[in-house]
Amino acid sequence: MKIKGLRWWIIALVTLGTITNYLSRSALGVAAPTLIKDLGISQQEYSYIVSAFQATYALGAPVVGYIIDVIGLKVGFAIFAVAWSVFNMAHGFAGSWQPLAWLRGLMGVAESTANPGGMKVVAEWFPAKERGIACGLYSMGTSLGAMLAPPLVVWAIIEYNWEMSFVITGAVGIIWVIMWLVFYQSPEKHKSITREEIQYIHDGQEIVNTQTTKPRRTPLKEMLGNRNLWGISLPRFMADPAWGTLHYWMPLYLVTVRHMDLHDIAIFAWLPFLASDFGCMFSGFMCRVLNARGVSIINSRRITFTFAAMLMVSMAGVGLVSNVYVAIALFCIAGFAHQCLSITVITMSADLFNKNEVGTVTGFAALSGGTGNFLFSLFLGATVATVGYTAFFVGLGFFDLIGAFFLWILVRDAVKTQPEDPLTGLSSH
Repeated sequence: MKIKGLRWWIIALVTLGTITNYLSRSALGVAAPTLIKDLGISQQEYSYIVSAFQATYALGAPVVGYIIDVIGLKVGFAIFAVAWSVFNMAHGFAGSWQPLAWLRGLMGVAESTANPGGMKVVAEWFPAKERGIACGLYSMGTSLGAMLAPPLVVWAIIEYNWEMSFVITGAVGIIWVIMWLVFYQSPEKHKSITREEIQYIHDGQEIVNTQTTKPRRTPLKEMLGNRNLWGISLPRFMADPAWGTLHYWMPLYLVTVRHMDLHDIAIFAWLPFLASDFGCMFSGFMCRVLNARGVSIINSRRITFTFAAMLMVSMAGVGLVSNVYVAIALFCIAGFAHQCLSITVITMSADLFNKNEVGTVTGFAALSGGTGNFLFSLFLGATVATVGYTAFFVGLGFFDLIGAFFLWILVRDAVKTQPEDPLTGLSSH
């Protein structure tokens, strides 16, 4: 049976996968106050657990992105999704910070599949003008997963224990893998796609993103010399520490500094991630409006990133306000801004590189972002007891303005080549 608009059903499937990814990822941050107390873990030891994930996530992203490019999206995504689900469930059997750190490290490698895999789906299934919206849709899963984590994890802790919260959130991922294997296929092989939709996807592709039957894979050494790769990677280095802070440190900050209890965390800790959902969608719509007014795709993304980077300055005020609800509101603005600029720069990998390179490029940019996240979290954990959180929030407020500078200085439109028609195999003119 043919399905009109199949690409939107495909991106909905990817969104569900991203939800399971971030539900597993966020469970630790919500369970942290209880887990730290039960196992006698210090804040510095907690930073080691968090940093283990961030380090392997960063190092694993380009590797898993390359693996997905080589073995194929369907099989690759399924393998890594099973892995992150199993490693997450195993958290419930850890009795000290050391095995938790090992499990977080293994989970980081597996979970780094999310962006390379999701962006590869967007590159294959969507025309250029819809990629920002499509990326925003599947990236809403990052926020939705983080939103679901506080009430679900708190419920599991209250009804059972913190160990069971990891088992439950991990099991959700296994269910998604079954759905993925049953329903996903590439556009060229999917039996339910219409001929009109295939043609529509092709006609709307950036010429740089159109492939011949046997595309040439750019050597990694050559790719590392591409200024566009660094132009989208360095902004990720500056941006990702804010997202890591919201996931892993915000609940702990609200409990230890703002003196909220577990019930308050369940009520309020998901709100910044709800705001992040709006940021995901705003990114794509703003870029599309600018493009419709004659601004190039690349410049529309740079303008959107810069606008969101200005909003991120709100993060600097979190530690300076006395009212906890104002602080949560500032977290919400930062969540909106971060996802808006993050989705914008992630989408640019499909704008600037060929489809057979998107997984690798997105993975390398994730390596850059994960490195920034790892270093920031490690430094925060080592010094927060003496310095406090305020200085770190101020830094997070201004990092993305530096990222915007890199985006404007380094990124150039890719060299265009003439595409082939996907149905006839002939060059289009």
